[in-house]
Amino acid sequence: MSRKVDFLVVGSGIAGLTFATKAAQYSQVLILTKKNKADSNTNYAQGGIASVFADRDSFDYHANDTVKAGEGLSHKDAVRIMVENGPKLVRELYNEGCLFTLDNQGDFELGREGGHSHRRIVHAKDYTGYEIERVLLEEAKRRNVEISENEIALDLIVVDGECLGLYFFDANKQKLDYILANATVLATGGTGQVYLHTTNPPIATGDGIAMAYRAGAKVANMEFVQFHPTSVYNIQIDGRAFLISEAVRGEGGILKTKSGKSFMDKYDPAGNLAPRDIVARACVSEMRATKSKYVLLDISHINADYLKKRFPTIYETCLKWGVDITREPIPVVPAAHYTCGGILVNTWAESSINRLFALGECSCTGVHGANRLASNSLLEALVFSTRASEKAKEIKEIKVKTTMCMQKTACTGPDYRLQIKQIMNQYVGVMRNVKGLEKAHRSISDFCTKFDDGVLIQNAEARNIADIAILIVKSAIMRLESRGLHYIREYPEKKKDFAKDTIIRRKES
Repeated sequence: MSRKVDFLVVGSGIAGLTFATKAAQYSQVLILTKKNKADSNTNYAQGGIASVFADRDSFDYHANDTVKAGEGLSHKDAVRIMVENGPKLVRELYNEGCLFTLDNQGDFELGREGGHSHRRIVHAKDYTGYEIERVLLEEAKRRNVEISENEIALDLIVVDGECLGLYFFDANKQKLDYILANATVLATGGTGQVYLHTTNPPIATGDGIAMAYRAGAKVANMEFVQFHPTSVYNIQIDGRAFLISEAVRGEGGILKTKSGKSFMDKYDPAGNLAPRDIVARACVSEMRATKSKYVLLDISHINADYLKKRFPTIYETCLKWGVDITREPIPVVPAAHYTCGGILVNTWAESSINRLFALGECSCTGVHGANRLASNSLLEALVFSTRASEKAKEIKEIKVKTTMCMQKTACTGPDYRLQIKQIMNQYVGVMRNVKGLEKAHRSISDFCTKFDDGVLIQNAEARNIADIAILIVKSAIMRLESRGLHYIREYPEKKKDFAKDTIIRRKES
């Protein structure tokens, strides 16, 4: 491809597509996507977008709920920007053709999820992400956004503290190449594939965060990995655990032990609507206490016709696997779901490297703090991708000799993915301890030394997973307290000294 564009976007989920469709109104935009253009975490988001529409709700309530869930680490300025800009952008999606579910009055039907004080989840039944992806892809086509599939981003091109573009592998041509850009936008999604059990698709290997880290960008709060408490036990679809939306508990779902005893009330006053970190730890605690491989999520007491209408995807998928949610409880376990940390950015989504933006799950805006509030992920991506597209207007043209960009050599590397996943699953899960983290650090550090410094074209995902794993482990070792999603047995309480972001930067950079 060896070309130059105004804006280069890596990733085709809600974050990348939102930026691209808005920036395309005034500049040339190219999206590189690793697989098919519709493959993204966005596509699997069931719940919806949290935003203030109810009469009794307010920006203050939404902001307070977000900060409370974030356990003292949420950046309040970023939170305020997110909640105040949310409604108009959600409405914009609706006006573009997104088929959000409406109530009998023609207003958005608002769901309720854990940690929210009010009903504010705008949804398209239980396939909200799929619907948003559909609309944004249509909008991208209408605005002539170029999307190139089967392109594997490998490493950023950074010269004198400026990102000039990136190296990539064209899987169709089996060729290493590069692209230059006035601004490079990473919207590569999450890191779930670092773990053995995850709700993320196989493409979620942390590529953007790993590339940015290797290039010298600041990375923050990687210890805060959100485990969704309710993925279906023993059901995997295309390499990911099937998720039962938080909205199921919002509509009355009850978590129970294998023997049928409800347990959430003893862990939190909010019971089954407690934030995800509390619910995930409660599930693990009950599984250990009862020596069970799963707990139960029971929604069978709710009207069957309503469940089929409200949760058609969940109903049909579970039924296919032999579970009728209208008649019996669902066996569930926590699974790696969302990365609250990522590439550290400001409120315009600018990273610590000039000309490099980061959006969506691969970024750390500070909104989520130590624990993401349910359905704030799509909202965060929508708001800060829009702001990034506005900031990108100020980016000036780069002038660089293209001959300097192909100096790196292509190389191959080993594949340690399975070993790393097993280590992370054993030592860096919902509950951690110092010895386990230290053991994980030694083992994964050894894997990291096996990769060369060239542009890796074989097993590039394996190197990214190794880099992400070591970032998570290092960050966890640095935080000697328990806060939000990070629980370490030897330090079960929060400490004032750790009421700050954990920031890591590659030393040689």
